[in-house]
Amino acid sequence: MSVREIAKRAKVSIGTVDRVLHNRGRVSPETKAKIEKIIKELNYKPNFFAKNLSLGKTYRFGVLMPKLSQDSNYWRLPAEGINRAQNDLQTYKIKIQFYHYDRYSEESFRVAFKKVLRENLDGLLIAPVLSAAASEMINTIPDSIPYVFFDSTVPDSKPLTVIGQDYFQSGVLAAKLMRLLLKDEGCIAAIKILPEDYHINERIRGFISSISSKKNCGTKIYELDSNPKESELKNLCNRILSENKNLSGIFVSNAWTYLFAEFARSLKSRPKIHVIGYDLIKKNVEYIENETIDFVISQSPEIQGYSGINTLFKHVVLKEKVNKKILVPLDIFTKENIRYKFN
Repeated sequence: MSVREIAKRAKVSIGTVDRVLHNRGRVSPETKAKIEKIIKELNYKPNFFAKNLSLGKTYRFGVLMPKLSQDSNYWRLPAEGINRAQNDLQTYKIKIQFYHYDRYSEESFRVAFKKVLRENLDGLLIAPVLSAAASEMINTIPDSIPYVFFDSTVPDSKPLTVIGQDYFQSGVLAAKLMRLLLKDEGCIAAIKILPEDYHINERIRGFISSISSKKNCGTKIYELDSNPKESELKNLCNRILSENKNLSGIFVSNAWTYLFAEFARSLKSRPKIHVIGYDLIKKNVEYIENETIDFVISQSPEIQGYSGINTLFKHVVLKEKVNKKILVPLDIFTKENIRYKFN
């Protein structure tokens, strides 16, 4: 259905219809109501593709996320989804610009954030994994720039959409899986990755709230910097062993799962230590296949990246209403089904 047909039915000029569609220029209330009624009846949606071609409009979306190599190359996964979205939307003149920050530096986040705000972008996709710095900087985003969170969120902020797991529930799920594995009594080490981040804290909180229901099963939380030196990792592993003589399980709250799988595998003289963690990075997949890691919970980072750009496109270009929250599945991978993920 075209603007011309709407004008014909309303018995007005095309220019009058255009003024109503774009809310510009003076149109009498009666005429405006008549045109809007016809638009609703016909379920008319503007041809933004044609409009963009005629106006030469290019929409620029910025992506603020950690360097792709950090967290064991985890960030390459959502970047793949973001690039795929840009490729799918290239007809609509969507351009993506990445702004990377150091995952382990709040100052790096602030510098990248300030650079983003100088770029006159049409929308922002943000991975706010440094909670303190993100809380500080989010309030500096102008009201005219819509922003979407993925991978984590910032409480008390006003993003257009938040994309990710139910972080608390994913921790509850990990606890349930651990309870299924630990049929006998045993100790569990829960690894909390620093610096402080909302989604990591929620995973730990969910795990502890659920695992405590298992009798004769003690759980201790251990903290580890997300960019650990080999000596720091070794010291923590030795500490976990010394404090848990009957260590039976390790829960890792992010993609560093394989580091503790390597540790568990090195203890050949002990009964098997069950390992559960997150994310299908290459090393984790390797340890799933040889059964050193029992379960990995995937948060579908490719889908998160793709959905983030697609949400901005719908809101900014198509002027469509979008969901305030987009939850990705709590997918569980083990040796028996990991091969199908990559076929």
